Amino acid sequence: MRLSTVILIIAVLAVVQFAGCAKLLNREKVKETPDTTEFAVPMDGIAGSYEGGGVNPGGTGSYDCTVEITRASEGYTVVWYFDGQPGYEGSGILKDNTLVVGFANAQGYGVVAYTVNPDGSLDGTWTGQGNPETGTETLRKK
Repeated sequence: MRLSTVILIIAVLAVVQFAGCAKLLNREKVKETPDTTEFAVPMDGIAGSYEGGGVNPGGTGSYDCTVEITRASEGYTVVWYFDGQPGYEGSGILKDNTLVVGFANAQGYGVVAYTVNPDGSLDGTWTGQGNPETGTETLRKK
């Protein structure tokens, strides 16, 4: 099986898992107040260059990165750069205001779910191969 197929399968499974957990966790909240944080994101509205950084799973360190998001048919291609060098590449899909991306490099794979904020920034939660904990990442358009 090709790496791109594996990445896409991971991303789809993550969307299903993420959507199901979000509904369960927010069930009471949604009943009490309508969700005012969700808004319509244009399909090409998130394409562009981003600067950001994050905290590794378990708080084991932080990092800075540059990220390129490109529209690719019905989805997105995402490339993370560290110190100017490509680090990971992935494929993602946008559902409402959530971008889910499966990513990989020669050392392993992972998945990230970003919330697209009204100001265009992205707040993500991610995990990698064999890691039971999650990290966080925030991206802002350049």
